[in-house]
Amino acid sequence: MVTKETAVEILGYIGAAVGAAATLAAAAQIQDLSEGGALAIALVVAAGLLGTGYLFGLHPAERGLRMRSVLWFGGAEAWSVAVTIFIGEIAGLDGRGGAIVSSLLGVAIGAVLWLHLRRSLQEVFLFLALLAVLVSMVFPEPSYFGIPDLTGMAMLIWAFGGVWLFLAIRRIVGPVRTGMVLGSIAAIVGPLLFTRTRVAGELLSLATAGGLLVLGEWLGDRPVQGLGIAGLLLVSGGIVVEHAGDSTGGAIAALAAGILLLAAALFVGGMGPRRPQGGASLPPAPPPLAGAPPPGPPGPSSTT
Repeated sequence: MVTKETAVEILGYIGAAVGAAATLAAAAQIQDLSEGGALAIALVVAAGLLGTGYLFGLHPAERGLRMRSVLWFGGAEAWSVAVTIFIGEIAGLDGRGGAIVSSLLGVAIGAVLWLHLRRSLQEVFLFLALLAVLVSMVFPEPSYFGIPDLTGMAMLIWAFGGVWLFLAIRRIVGPVRTGMVLGSIAAIVGPLLFTRTRVAGELLSLATAGGLLVLGEWLGDRPVQGLGIAGLLLVSGGIVVEHAGDSTGGAIAALAAGILLLAAALFVGGMGPRRPQGGASLPPAPPPLAGAPPPGPPGPSSTT
């Protein structure tokens, strides 16, 4: 129902966004803003969003918890900015070490907020923070000799997505539906980051999407099925564009392969035109009218 609480929610979101944006705009006008000043501003924004979200969440209705979730997500993002400023600019910890420490501090606040409020935005933040820690640990150092090999990082993202999907199915992380979607996306996208073995990554991504479709059918979960379908469509289309887009012969071969695959799907599914077998069956008789006596057994009628 639309009540005055709807207006409260609208005003709350606008107020939070305007307040945070105005604070950042005012900070941008300060000449020669120091690292300490930038850190203080980020902490003020984080504290304001987290505190306001806590107050809104004291309302027992669903709307209050939703507002707390949104504001806490923004506050956690502001906290991540503050941590990055502190670690990189003030503490002077750069490179992989700085990225790992910053990500771990993000995981810390993400875990605290998720434990207090098991909602989708809190799970999304925790998932991304944990993924940032893993990526920071294995991301190759920049080199002047070409693109670094991201295969190890891609495999880690793929495995992390599978683990998160399993934890969601077992209801260890929640909300369950959000966890299943996050894990499915990471499992499909991860192998596409392969650099030196692109074909292997594409095939692994296709196999993962097909497996998600099977898993979604088994679990009866439509979002997982939909992600599997989207992965099959997008990855297979991307393979054609990547490997056959610049060649007429390759495009024709891909077209022929697609037609054959569609024909095979129709044949296996038995969806083509078929000759009717056996005698024609009559449609079922209409139901008896209300109040009419049920039909009796066939035979000669009796009179009294």
